[in-house]
Amino acid sequence: MSALREALTAISRASALFGGLLLLVAVGVTCASVVGGLLGKPILGDSEVVELCLGVAIALALPWAEMRGGHVIVDVFTARMPARGVAWLDALMRAAVALVATVLAVQIADGAYGQWDRERASMFLELPYWWGYAGAAVGLALWTVTALFVAAERFGEARRAA
Repeated sequence: MSALREALTAISRASALFGGLLLLVAVGVTCASVVGGLLGKPILGDSEVVELCLGVAIALALPWAEMRGGHVIVDVFTARMPARGVAWLDALMRAAVALVATVLAVQIADGAYGQWDRERASMFLELPYWWGYAGAAVGLALWTVTALFVAAERFGEARRAA
């Protein structure tokens, strides 16, 4: 199980780093457009590039957050629960995250196919919309795998705590 965790962590880290690179592209395009605007020559379609990069970057960062336990946890209701109850509740919530990640990945992949099939593209740069959907689908598919793995880990921990 630890070898699988190491592999998923490495893949998730690479995914998040690529997402970070896309964020830098978005920042660069935004800065260039602002400077160009001050000089009377803004970048046409800058928002299209930024939208594409941000959507994919977020999806690519989710697996890393999952593997590191970086999602927000509200423990107001569990602060007084016994450790065994918290372990089982955490395992159930991780399974719920895996289910949500699966639904999102399937829907975004279906959206990518729909955008490709209809040949939809952005207005100014004519960037195919399916690129963004497909990139996000990859990130969400990896999130599904990591969420399933973390849920299985948590169920194992909860069983040992019982």
